[in-house]
Amino acid sequence: METCAPDEYFQALNHAEQTFKKMENYLRHKQLCDVVLVAGDRKIPAHRLVLSSVSDYFAAMFTNDLREAKQDEIKMEGVDPNALWALVQYAYTGHLELKEDNIESLLSTACLLQLSQVVEACCRFLMKQLHPSNCLGIRSFADAQGCTDLHKVAHNYTLENFLEVIKNQEFLLLPASEIVKLLGSDDLNIPSEETILNALLSWVRHEMESRQEELSKLLPFIRLPLLAPQAAKPFTPTQRARNVIGYGDEHTEMPINKIKGISLQS
Repeated sequence: METCAPDEYFQALNHAEQTFKKMENYLRHKQLCDVVLVAGDRKIPAHRLVLSSVSDYFAAMFTNDLREAKQDEIKMEGVDPNALWALVQYAYTGHLELKEDNIESLLSTACLLQLSQVVEACCRFLMKQLHPSNCLGIRSFADAQGCTDLHKVAHNYTLENFLEVIKNQEFLLLPASEIVKLLGSDDLNIPSEETILNALLSWVRHEMESRQEELSKLLPFIRLPLLAPQAAKPFTPTQRARNVIGYGDEHTEMPINKIKGISLQS
C-alpha cells in the first residue's frame, strides 16, 4: 500500500523584506522603472506598483482612468525635489531621516502624497521641537497642512506659554484674526490681565499705521474690571485710546464712542 506524503505549508522568511531590497536595487540602478517623477529640475525614475502600494495619492493616479496613468513623466508642481526623492526612497525601504532643515518640506509633501505614517512621524517630530520662539509658526504651518493634532498641540502650547511667546517676533507678525483667536481663549495662561493689554499694545505698535484700526476690535478681549486701576485709567470715557498706545497728534484718534462701547463684563 502506497503512503501519501502529508501536505505542507511553506513560508519564506523575510520574503517581503528581501523583495523590497531587490526592488530598491532596481530603483538605484534605474532598472524596470515605468514612470518618472519630475520635481523642479530633478527627474526621479520609479515603479508605479511600489508607489501605488505606499501612497494613496499615486494609487488613485495610476489605477484610475486619469491622464497621468498613461504618461511616462509626471510633473509634481510645487514639490520640493529633495523631499520627493526622500519619500520615494521611503516607499522602497520604510526608512526616513527627519531633520530640522527638511521636516517642513517632508511633511507638506507627505500630506500631498497621503503618506499617513510619515505625516504622523513628522508631526511628532515637530511637537518635540515646540518652543516659545517657533510655536506660532508651527501652529500656522499645521493649520495650512490640515494636521489637526499638531495644530491643537501647538495652539495649547502657545496658550500655556503665552508670557514667553509674546516676547518673540512671531507674535508681532500675526494677523489680527490670529490675535483674536489667542486673546479670546479662556485657556490663556497669564499672571494678570495687564499681560494681554501689554501684548496687544506691543502688537499694534509694531505696525502702527496699519493696525491702529484693529484696536477697537481687539480691546473687548481685555477684561477691564481685572486691570489694575492705573492700567485701566486710559480706558475711561474721558481718555483717548492714543494715550495708551502712544499716538502723537499727527495720528488719527479713536472715537470716544468706541471706547464707551467696550463691554465691562468679565
